[in-house]
Amino acid sequence: MKFVKLYLLTVCLVVSSFSYAQVPVKGTVTDEYKKGIAYTTVRLLLPDSTFVKGTTTDSIGCYRLEDVLKGNYLLSLSSIGYETKVYSFAIGNTETEKVLPALCLKENNVMLGEVEVKGTSFIRQKDRVLIIPDKQQVKHAFTGYDLLSNLMIPGIEVDRKNGVVATMGGTVTLYIDGRKVDYREVQSLRPRDIEKVEYFDVPTGKYAGDVASINYITKKWKSGGYVSLDANQTIGYLQGDYNAVAKVSHGSTSYTLFAGHAMYDYDEDDNRSIESFVLGDRSFTRNETTEVDKRKKNQQYAQFNVLNQTGKRTLSAKMSFVHSGMPDNGRRGMLDYSDYYEDVHSSSSTDQKSLAPSLELYGSFRLKDNQRLECSLPLSYTQNTYGRSYQENEYVSMTNVDEKLYMLSPSLNYSLSMPHQNTLTVQLKHFHRITSATYVGDNPSWQHLWSGETLLFASYNQRFGKLSMNGRIGMSALQYRLHGHEKTDYINPRGDLSFFYQFSNRQQFGIGAALGNAYPEINTINTAEQNIDQIHVKRGNPYLDKIKMYMASGSYSLQVGRFNLFGIFMYSSEINTVLPAFYLEGNKLVESYRSDGNYHLLKGGLDLSWRATDALRFKLGGRWQYSKITGLNPQDQNNVYGRLAMNYYWKDFSLNVYGKTQTRLLNGAGVYEWQDGNYGASVSWHHGGWALEVGTDNPFYTHAKTRSFLRSDVYRYDREVYSRLNQPTGYVKVAYTFDFGKQTSKDNRKVNTTIDSAILKAE
Repeated sequence: MKFVKLYLLTVCLVVSSFSYAQVPVKGTVTDEYKKGIAYTTVRLLLPDSTFVKGTTTDSIGCYRLEDVLKGNYLLSLSSIGYETKVYSFAIGNTETEKVLPALCLKENNVMLGEVEVKGTSFIRQKDRVLIIPDKQQVKHAFTGYDLLSNLMIPGIEVDRKNGVVATMGGTVTLYIDGRKVDYREVQSLRPRDIEKVEYFDVPTGKYAGDVASINYITKKWKSGGYVSLDANQTIGYLQGDYNAVAKVSHGSTSYTLFAGHAMYDYDEDDNRSIESFVLGDRSFTRNETTEVDKRKKNQQYAQFNVLNQTGKRTLSAKMSFVHSGMPDNGRRGMLDYSDYYEDVHSSSSTDQKSLAPSLELYGSFRLKDNQRLECSLPLSYTQNTYGRSYQENEYVSMTNVDEKLYMLSPSLNYSLSMPHQNTLTVQLKHFHRITSATYVGDNPSWQHLWSGETLLFASYNQRFGKLSMNGRIGMSALQYRLHGHEKTDYINPRGDLSFFYQFSNRQQFGIGAALGNAYPEINTINTAEQNIDQIHVKRGNPYLDKIKMYMASGSYSLQVGRFNLFGIFMYSSEINTVLPAFYLEGNKLVESYRSDGNYHLLKGGLDLSWRATDALRFKLGGRWQYSKITGLNPQDQNNVYGRLAMNYYWKDFSLNVYGKTQTRLLNGAGVYEWQDGNYGASVSWHHGGWALEVGTDNPFYTHAKTRSFLRSDVYRYDREVYSRLNQPTGYVKVAYTFDFGKQTSKDNRKVNTTIDSAILKAE
């Protein structure tokens, strides 16, 4: 009898378990070209439209809903630029997994610039902040940096003129549709082609390892093309930046050609410096007054891109060529030695040139619905020349350097999305550089250095209700060898761990810590020597130690109505940081590098953005920073400063005003940098394919200066620079885009114009 009861009870439990079975529901969302639509809002509803649960598709259009009971449901799909779709389905008793057919969304032919967003456009998701630009922010922007500035993201500082995006922790890494990009790509990205912006304040998955990440999600077009021209001309001194791009798309393949020219040519004036020397039994000061300081540069680039995209893969090839020249830069001044009673004339000139062809291959593959593999192979070659001459009365010094630099940096990134809101990512990267430089002149030598660093990381993130955990563990294996020296090997653990509690989709608090390492720059690890003047010599140091890095932080974010608040406090340190070293060698002062000091940094910040009306926006930020160097020459600096930005939109016009108070910083190289405050304003007009902007920086502020000074036992300097760049100036920007055929997405200028070099330079 007992056996019969037990049997009946078991049967009932089994039947009950099937009756209340919970199964995952998954599928994909595509456009009319069968390409996955990233970050579509997916809502699971009952037949009476009662909300059950929701999620968003990933970067390739896949979604997954966990633990869905049997029954009848509606699936609602919505994405900016597409018509909303509702699909009905049912889950039966015997199903263990429900795979829905690929669901296609039709374009609604409404550009994002015409979409009006009500309420907050900042949407806190489990691992990112999704930002939907409103029509004012899109209309009054011409580049990706303009739009990012208009969004006024708390905690983010955007220098749209120089293309720098940063947080208190460091530089933000920028992506377009999940691909890492550089300055030119974002500069040429047209805002009306941007659907959404993702801000990863705590990067996970493929973004793990970034200080912070921003990903632009763009609209895709299959045919047609465009030609775009833009020019930026400074008023007050000669500086310009001119670019052109042409693109043609056909089916899943697009071809893009970029070209550009940038230059400046101006004179610095009214710069002064005071140097103090202690050379054995001779102690003296030297005052320098600059009479002429010529600054010149020109740069040209060209690039051809081929991009092929399907629903399961993306392939691209970028071929670039960059030329950069800084000819006939020179300074002439008057020197006054305290122990010498006659004025001394000095002059110096430099001439630099670089040629840098490069090739980058990229592939992204969707292996399965929940698996993705990315690989890239950048290759570059750079030929640099550097020449310097210096004269001080009868003393003459000359140096010429020819360098060849080869760089290779392949990477692999594999990500796996698992059922219970967790993700595993494995990253493998290698950076390899070989440089060979020949020095002729005062101190002839040959420097050959190769370095290779391999990084391997495994990242894992897991969500427990409102709490999420992000962890990354790995290692760095570094090898480098300077010709004539023993090979150096380092193997170091690296990793980070953070926890974030999401009170709601508007409020989050988080803490984190990280362990890392770095190694000195290749232009310091050498035995080269340069004469700065007749008593000052600069020399490399091949024996610098590796740098250990530690970081801890806490942050809080809140979105309420028209307000967005972000606060952060963080501590970071660099153990064995590279600092300047000064010592005596006979009657000469030798300047080199040392790694026996530590750099500690405490930072706190609070940002508030406020959309007062649909037309008027404000962003206010305050910063506190305390930096300290310990070791042979202890130093510290305390600083508080603030920023303010205001945007006002009216029809086709916008007014932008910004301001920043004075900053007093001690950088990681042991140099104090005091910068006067600055301010400026601009008026822009946007209509159709045209954009025009007129602006001014520091009007009526004729003596803005930068002061830098350094202290050591045998050498000190104090310099005041009244740079032409910080004085009252104006600028004019003009841009025009012409579309032909069917509209195609505005491609990105994928040209990295940064020139790397391992040359030890006197200045």
